[in-house]
Amino acid sequence: MFCKSHDFTRSAALNLLILLILPSSLLISLEIPLEFHGGGLFGKYLNSDTSRYSVDASVELYCTVIKGNNLRMFVLYRDDLDMAEQKHGVRLDPRYAHYYIVGGLDYFVKDYVVTGYYVHDCFHDIDHYSEDTPVFNRFRLKFAPSDFHYSTRLKTPKRFLWSIDLGYYPHVDYSGWDINSGADYQYDAILELMLNVFRNNDFGVDAKPSFTISKGDSTYYHRHLLRFMGYYKKASRRIGLGFDYNLYNTDPIKDPDKLWLLYIYLEF
Repeated sequence: MFCKSHDFTRSAALNLLILLILPSSLLISLEIPLEFHGGGLFGKYLNSDTSRYSVDASVELYCTVIKGNNLRMFVLYRDDLDMAEQKHGVRLDPRYAHYYIVGGLDYFVKDYVVTGYYVHDCFHDIDHYSEDTPVFNRFRLKFAPSDFHYSTRLKTPKRFLWSIDLGYYPHVDYSGWDINSGADYQYDAILELMLNVFRNNDFGVDAKPSFTISKGDSTYYHRHLLRFMGYYKKASRRIGLGFDYNLYNTDPIKDPDKLWLLYIYLEF
């Protein structure tokens, strides 16, 4: 009887020790890498038929904040700056700004990554008063091969990658205003493709088409883009020249339909 009681006590003590050690081991496996990736571009519309579209500029910064086993927490900031037709000798005069603040989790499983994230973005007229500033708050879920991730896409040996991204825009009131206003988005789906056309040790050319369909209250909006990017690379950094062709765009916020954008860009 004493032996059985002793065995039980020893087993209970061992289980308790495991429970005490497990949280500590999980904490030890966590890292705070502060790993940054991002880029920027500056481009000119080649065939604009309206004063709305003249010059675009954009910057984006992605940071892995916490890493543990297959899970990563990240934050992202992006700012798109649109410059309308410049007049009276003024150059680089911003007209519209669209910023994005993003937070989410990447989960890596085998050769794929599943990303769940929240996006808050806002579109502002610059130097023009507007009472109806478009504001959006959406929840998104993305599925892609792991090589599509920010940390690997610039150094992957694969020549073809893809991602599928689904978004939901909840319409609820907060302090008297709709958290999604300025456009009647309800849901959207984005398909992104990355095809390496040519590369050697120093140079390369990629094709990166994307296709977006957004459901509104009574219609569907389309943003379909053909993108071609030539680059010079050094390790996982690139600088190059790109062409965008807006194949079909009916978006209520920004619709440069059938316009070409020529730009210089960098990525890291």
